[in-house]
Amino acid sequence: MQCYQYLAAITAVSMTIDSIPGIHHRLPHNVIADWMAENDIEADDVLLAPPARLHSIIESLIAQNQPQVLHAA
Repeated sequence: MQCYQYLAAITAVSMTIDSIPGIHHRLPHNVIADWMAENDIEADDVLLAPPARLHSIIESLIAQNQPQVLHAA
């Protein structure tokens, strides 16, 4: 059950990021998951937050630290 909750949280964060202009769109889920871990974003917090609150949190975090796709070495 936790896997489904985590996937739902990653999807919600991904959709929120995609709704912000000027941000890389359609990032892979692993990039979103790593970014969530770096910023201490918990799946339960994402799933319980109202959409407007989630949007404002994600937008403020992105201003400081935008998720990036790391280039393969």
